[in-house]
Amino acid sequence: MPASTSATVTATGPNGSANAVVTLIPAAPQVISPATATVVLGRTQQFTSTGATSWTASAGSVSSTGLYTAPATMPASTTVVVTATGAGGTASATVTLAPIPPQTISPTAASLDLGTTQQFTSAGATSWTASVGTVSATGLYTAPATWPASGAATVTVTGPGGTASATVTIINSLPTTVTPAMASVTLGATQQFTSNGTAWTATYGTVTGTGLYTAPANLPSSPVDVVTVTGLGGTASATVTLLAPAPAVTSVGTGGQIPLGVFSASVSGSGFIKTSAATLNGAPVTTSFVSSGSLLISGFAGQSGPGTLVVSNGSVQSAAFPVQVGVANAVVSPAAARRFLEQAAFGPTPSDATTVQSIGEQAWLTNQLNMAQVSNYDMITGDQAGMSAQFLANAVTNPDQLRQRVAFALSQIFVTSIDKLIWNQPMISYQDMLLADSFTNYRKIMEDVTLHPAMGQYLDMGNNAKANPATGSLANENYAREIMQLFTMGTNMLNPDGSVQVDGNNLPIPTYSQFTITEFARVYTGWTYAPAAGQPVEWGAYYSLGNMVPYAPEHDTGSKQLLNGYVAPAGLTPQEDLDSALDNIFNHPNVGPFVGKQLIQHLVKSNPSAGYISRVAAAFNDNGSGVRGDMKAVITAVLMDPEARANDNGGNDQPTDGHLQEPALYMAGMVRAFGGTMTNQNYYSSDLANMGEDVFTAPSVFNYYMPGYQVPGTSDTGGEFQIYSPNNAIIRSNEVSNLFSNWGGSVQSYGPGTTVDLTPFLPLASNPTTLVNALDLTLTHGVMPAAMKSAIITAVAANGNGALRQVQQACFLILTSNYYNVWH
Repeated sequence: MPASTSATVTATGPNGSANAVVTLIPAAPQVISPATATVVLGRTQQFTSTGATSWTASAGSVSSTGLYTAPATMPASTTVVVTATGAGGTASATVTLAPIPPQTISPTAASLDLGTTQQFTSAGATSWTASVGTVSATGLYTAPATWPASGAATVTVTGPGGTASATVTIINSLPTTVTPAMASVTLGATQQFTSNGTAWTATYGTVTGTGLYTAPANLPSSPVDVVTVTGLGGTASATVTLLAPAPAVTSVGTGGQIPLGVFSASVSGSGFIKTSAATLNGAPVTTSFVSSGSLLISGFAGQSGPGTLVVSNGSVQSAAFPVQVGVANAVVSPAAARRFLEQAAFGPTPSDATTVQSIGEQAWLTNQLNMAQVSNYDMITGDQAGMSAQFLANAVTNPDQLRQRVAFALSQIFVTSIDKLIWNQPMISYQDMLLADSFTNYRKIMEDVTLHPAMGQYLDMGNNAKANPATGSLANENYAREIMQLFTMGTNMLNPDGSVQVDGNNLPIPTYSQFTITEFARVYTGWTYAPAAGQPVEWGAYYSLGNMVPYAPEHDTGSKQLLNGYVAPAGLTPQEDLDSALDNIFNHPNVGPFVGKQLIQHLVKSNPSAGYISRVAAAFNDNGSGVRGDMKAVITAVLMDPEARANDNGGNDQPTDGHLQEPALYMAGMVRAFGGTMTNQNYYSSDLANMGEDVFTAPSVFNYYMPGYQVPGTSDTGGEFQIYSPNNAIIRSNEVSNLFSNWGGSVQSYGPGTTVDLTPFLPLASNPTTLVNALDLTLTHGVMPAAMKSAIITAVAANGNGALRQVQQACFLILTSNYYNVWH
């Protein structure tokens, strides 16, 4: 304001000038509106002020037009001053800052039918979500078209004030339906069903909460399943026809081969179910489900040759899969293989019989003759007993069957006995020697036996001193007699066919005289037991395990008149005299038929024909290469002779066939027939003794029985019958009963060392004929007489005590029969 409150305004023009007086008044004060306001953080407030040229705020911001924006976060003071400046000066408004309120949603709850909508609102919303169904950016929610698992949905909004939720209850005012209403589903496969319902069930299969149905793996009692869904609109059902998968077989057993006899084999393929059933050549077999790709079949196959296996799932069958039952292109029949192993081994096992079928008797024989020694008795501990238990363990389980069988036969020719030896050690060494020598030469066996300390002790050759005229003592004749009488020649001259030579008076011609025995006794003087290493030979030494050694001062060095006119010259050393005498015996013509017949009797039959003996004797005399006494040639001749192989396939039994099983063969063969196991902890030692064959404890040098023993009431020879008394027959039956009497399970045992597994036979009991056929092949190589088989089938069929007892009864009846006890 100027000093004067008025002013003069002058106007000048052509006509002169004129004046006006202006009175000056002060300007009005600046004003802002509204003067106060409450503003939420981050939000705006419009202020106005006439003539305002600028705006300011103590917190937040204000535009040139007066639009105030509160700060996003609360400052130290909740009061803000907004100032407007203009011609009238300045004006201020007070703003109270308010916090952001919680986010809200409207409505907070709703009920919607499937597929319908609901509009939700929320101030400042920035995003929308829904747990089920959909919601737009503007809050428009759409319920799902099908029933959700939960039956409800949550709609969530997010804005400056956080989040807010509304609950939507899904309702269905329509009837519950399911699609499809009918379906066919293969076992184990799936089918998707849809519905506006929520709860699913199935009678046999399973169904998820989303309607995914899985058929059962196996056909239930009904081939139709029902799938049911429940919702607000009630229940709905779908019918499922269950279809068995088509099975397919890709392999059977090993290379498509099923063992002959009682078998167990795996089947691989696809589409197998728990009720899958298999047939072999049209006959049902026991079928066990393992998985959809694997089955286990078991049963009895009695006929070798090509066949087919079919797996059925109800009416749906696999293609016929070709299989080979038994050995393809077998060299010998099942019966022949098993009969051969009764002679060349301690009886057949299923696996050994298969091997013989595959390669033939001669190839099996060659393999055995070339097999290194496996068996021995070196593991026996203790001073006495245990040898017979180890003998049986070896006989049942060890693979060198022929060596063991021949060594056992030799032990019954070159007899020693623990009765006199007392301790195990000499007998262990002696039997190990026979095992080692079984496939050598009979001349070597003669010398090894002669010099073995066990024989030296048993037949008194050890420390046998020359005659002493001063005392009247003579050389001991024990060994001199027995090596000729029992070990090599016998007492009578023989023809090559084993028949006795007679003189003009039809009397047997003796092989030697008492004088001959006396002369040979002089040969066997001057031998004593081996000293310890580094020690001198000492006459009268006590028994030791090494071969006997010569002691020249006690050897009779005079000439000796031996067999066939041979005179051993005087002055020979003990070893030279021994070699001369053993050669003299070994080359005697009796040795071939005498030894050959005994080997035939121990291995094949008790009553060989003259021709059989003659052929074996010829092999003893010359192996084809000019060698005498070759044990491999002799054993081959014994086992491969036409008479040995006659009636291999049964049906033509002769009264002179085979031989009674002596107890040692009986016990081992019974367990081997089933593929059983036996350790040296078996309980049979005393049983063998009770049956007259305490193995390695013969009652005399004449063995447990005489090979030439004549069966009472017959003209036949049968040495084993000499110890087959009525009491021993009862003991045999008791032993079978002891082994096959386990009620607790199919694995039979007798003591800790012996087991026989009857499990494969149990399923066969439902058909007694099949069961007895299986045991016929197992025990009597499939050639059991028809009348005997019929009687056993009848007895088994009448047994009402279950499958195990039926199998046990059939085993007992066969194993105690005369037909089994005599190996034909």
